[in-house]
Amino acid sequence: MRDLIDGMPRLIQAGMGVRISGARLANAASRLGALGVVSGAGLRHVVIEEIRAGNEEVLRAVKAFPIGRYVEEMMAWAPGGTKWNRPAPVDEIDPVKGALPQRLSVIAAFVEVMRAKEGHRGKVGVNVMWKCTLTVLPTILGAMLAGSDALLCGAGVPIELPEILQKLQAGENLAYRPLTGTGTNVSLDVSGDGIACLLAGIPSPRMIPILSNYAFPRRILDVWERERGGVRPFAFVLEDHRAGGHNAPPRNHESFGEKDDLTGYFDKVVATGIPVYVAGSFPGGGGREDFLSWTSRGAYGIQVGSRFALCEESGLRDDLKDALIAANANGGAVVTTARCASPTGYPFKVAALPGTLTDPEVYAARTRVCDKRYLVQSHLVEQPDGTTRETYICPAMPETQFVALGGDAAETPDRVCLCNALLSTAGFFSDREAPIVTLGLSGSRVTERVDARRVIEEILTPEEVATAERELAGGVGAAASA
Repeated sequence: MRDLIDGMPRLIQAGMGVRISGARLANAASRLGALGVVSGAGLRHVVIEEIRAGNEEVLRAVKAFPIGRYVEEMMAWAPGGTKWNRPAPVDEIDPVKGALPQRLSVIAAFVEVMRAKEGHRGKVGVNVMWKCTLTVLPTILGAMLAGSDALLCGAGVPIELPEILQKLQAGENLAYRPLTGTGTNVSLDVSGDGIACLLAGIPSPRMIPILSNYAFPRRILDVWERERGGVRPFAFVLEDHRAGGHNAPPRNHESFGEKDDLTGYFDKVVATGIPVYVAGSFPGGGGREDFLSWTSRGAYGIQVGSRFALCEESGLRDDLKDALIAANANGGAVVTTARCASPTGYPFKVAALPGTLTDPEVYAARTRVCDKRYLVQSHLVEQPDGTTRETYICPAMPETQFVALGGDAAETPDRVCLCNALLSTAGFFSDREAPIVTLGLSGSRVTERVDARRVIEEILTPEEVATAERELAGGVGAAASA
């Protein structure tokens, strides 16, 4: 099982939530022979809060960024800085106002990937959530500048991904109206930053779309063959509806059934010749038995999330970890699929815990808010003079605001501000919103807190982990490559 393609591991530690899969977890997983993955969601606010708190490790990583303007702008939130007590800026439609938050998202992604790569020669990837549309391009650029080994793209179909990489490597500006499958217009101006020279000596990251049926892998292969000169993904992650986080909508639009099980389309995707990782469909809870079962059937490897979410190194708040593990020890935490909670419109796995947004009383007492704006979508409103005005809307925002911006009030019931809730789950802005915990069905089998090494050893064997640790020791991290 050490016969790796392009040196890429057979186990992926999934990118989860906001900072659940942070640099600490990804670093631990990577140095032990897994593909450690940092979550790209919400990083602008996360890194600014770490800077504001004077985190020395984060400050060092910021100062290693190769463009001075970006460093100066981020350091304004450091203790004693000009913006130390100001909130992080949010994305704006106006390109002038929106340029600063974009640059901060670039350097935030760089910081997280760089920290994950320090001290070893293992592989590190970043999870780019396509539905966080406004930060897709900055996150990809920051990850590339830090030497990310892989881009894992889910919550959408990353049709433009190879073009994005090619244009960034050429130092070209980017604009998509909209980014496919999102309905949101995005752009990124990099022409004045010398990006092409900075990326010239950094290998291109492997492209790994995360998908939930056969039609989308087939579409990606067809479009990339026709429009991008035959470039192909390194691998596909096939994610079953039992996985945590966002799930693809059920095929019958009502409930998950046999047609949604990846066992029905797995062989067809394998037949494309692209390596496949399996995620979410683990009768054994995501252990050695599941790994051997899927690899013997033709999978290259597996991606595991929930076991890592509950391990020592994850960014999940300790009180929430303890509550989930205690619930599991007493029969299993209740994990359900919420049809309306996510403003993306995708089903979203939630774990029922007192004090979180799954508690009806907690949800009813909250004040609706939309002040982070990672999941807003473009909305075009025709003006009396016949022109069109673009606004950003989200069904989780206050109903009056949503309707005033052109939204339909019928879309607002039961929605959750995932931006604030997931930040709260990782210990940020917990006074702003109660947390929400997402977990795959296999997570209900975790009954003790262990470290990432234990999780990886139980999947790959202690012997293989020890070998990988020896082979990957002594790296210098991303600083040299950037």
